[in-house]
Amino acid sequence: MGGETILIKQNEYIRKFKKADAIDPHSARPLDELRVRNNHIFRGLLHKGVFVEAGNDRYYIDLDQTAEFMAGRRKAALFIGLAIIIGIIVLLLLGKLK
Repeated sequence: MGGETILIKQNEYIRKFKKADAIDPHSARPLDELRVRNNHIFRGLLHKGVFVEAGNDRYYIDLDQTAEFMAGRRKAALFIGLAIIIGIIVLLLLGKLK
C-alpha cells in the first residue's frame, strides 16, 4: 500500500470518528459501527494516540492528539518538499557549473 493510500485511509478513519462524535470514553463506538477495519493503519493511529480504546472493543478519537499528529504530518511534508526543491536547485547549479 502506497503512502498516499495510507494518508487517505487515515483521513477517512479520523473523519468517521469525528462525524460519529466519538470523542471521549462516554461516546466511544465499536469499529464495526463506524465501518473502520482493525488493520495496520488503524493500529498505527491507535499506537500514536489518535484513537483510544475505551474498553468493550469501543474506541474514540483524542482530538488533541489528532491535532498534534496532523501538525506532524504537515511538518514532514514541508521538509520533504523543501528537500526536493533544494535538490533540484543543487542539480541545476551543478549542471551550469560544468
